[in-house]
Amino acid sequence: MYPSTGLQTALNKMREMSVNTNSIYHQYIPVITESTSISDFGTPILDPQNTAVLNDFVGLLKKVVYTAVYTRTFNSPLAQLEGESMPLGNFIEDVYVNPIKPRGFNINDFAGLLQKYEAEVATQYLAVNSDLQYCVTITREKLRNAFTSWANLEEFITGMTNALYNGAYITRYNQTKGLPLAAFKAGAIKYETITNPTDEATAKALVRKMRADYSKFQIPSTRFNAWQDVKGEGAFALKTWTAPEDIIVMISADVEALVDVEVLAAAFNMSKADFLGRVIVVDDFTQYNDDGTVAVDGSMIKAVIADRAWFKIKTQDFDMEDFRNPNNRTYQLYLNDTRMVNYSLFANAKVYTTSAPSGSDGSDASE
Repeated sequence: MYPSTGLQTALNKMREMSVNTNSIYHQYIPVITESTSISDFGTPILDPQNTAVLNDFVGLLKKVVYTAVYTRTFNSPLAQLEGESMPLGNFIEDVYVNPIKPRGFNINDFAGLLQKYEAEVATQYLAVNSDLQYCVTITREKLRNAFTSWANLEEFITGMTNALYNGAYITRYNQTKGLPLAAFKAGAIKYETITNPTDEATAKALVRKMRADYSKFQIPSTRFNAWQDVKGEGAFALKTWTAPEDIIVMISADVEALVDVEVLAAAFNMSKADFLGRVIVVDDFTQYNDDGTVAVDGSMIKAVIADRAWFKIKTQDFDMEDFRNPNNRTYQLYLNDTRMVNYSLFANAKVYTTSAPSGSDGSDASE
C-alpha cells in the first residue's frame, strides 16, 4: 500500500520543518513519495540506538496533527462568532458612549459656555475565563504499531487529531452555544415569551416575530440591550443599533425543521444564499455533561437573534506542547486553549423562549 497524497504532504512538510529548525530528523528521513515504503520511513525513527530521531518525530508530530486539522476536525458553525486573538493581558475594558442628547438653542445662554457637559459612558470589564488543556499520551507500543503500514500511520495521526483538536473544538462549540442560555439565566439578555413552535403555523409565527425584530435592531433604541437590566435602578439606558449585515439568527434544529429555508429567507427579504450565511442552526440550547445527561436545561429557548458583537470570544493561547517522560518511555502531548468566552451588555440580543427565566430580573422585550 502507498501513502495517501494527504499523508505524503503532511510528512514532507514535517521534514521541511526539520530543515528549517536545524534538527537531525531530516538527515535520516527521506522525502516521501508514493513509492516510499513504510519500512524506509519508520526504521530510522524507531532505531533504539538513535532515540533523538524519535524525539524529533514526536516534537514535529504536533505540527503535523495541526496541519491535519483542516480536513479531519469538527467544523463548528459557531466559529464565525469568535473575535480576534487576545495575546496579552487577562482583561479588556469595553467602553460604549451614548449618543449625545440635544438641547434647545438659547441666544441668551452665556453661562452655558462655561458649563461642563458629561457624556454618558458605559464600561464593562471582560476577563479570560476559560483555561483548558487537552492531553494525550503516546507510548512506544502505539508508535511501533503505527509504523507497520501507511494506513496505520495515517490512522494514528487521525487519532491524535480526533483526541486533541476535536475535543477542543467541540468544547468551543458548547461554550459558544451556552452563552445565550447563561445570559438568559442571569437576566442579562432581552427575551420574549412565545408559544412553543410544534408545527409549521407556530414556527412561522416565531419567524414573523424575528423578522420584526430584525428590522427593529437596525433602529437606535434602548429596547434590545441588557445594560440597564443588569446595572439596576439609577443606571442610564443605552441607545444601540445593529447594521443589518451584523445581525445573526441562531435557531434550534427542531424549529428549523418546521420551516422551509426558502420561507425563512423570504421572511427576512433575503436570497437563500444570503440568509444561510446569517442563520446558525444548533442542536438545541441545553448544556450537557460528558455522559449525555442534562447539566443546564435550555429546552425553553427556541431561537436567538443577536448582533455579532454580543459574542465576546477571544483566543489568548491555542498551541501544542510536548514532553518526553523517560521514566515510562512515553510522550505527552498537551493542547492548551485559553480564551475569553463572554457576552456584551452593550450589543443588541434577544432570546425567544417558551418560559421566563426563574428568579431573574430580565425583562420581556415584547412588553
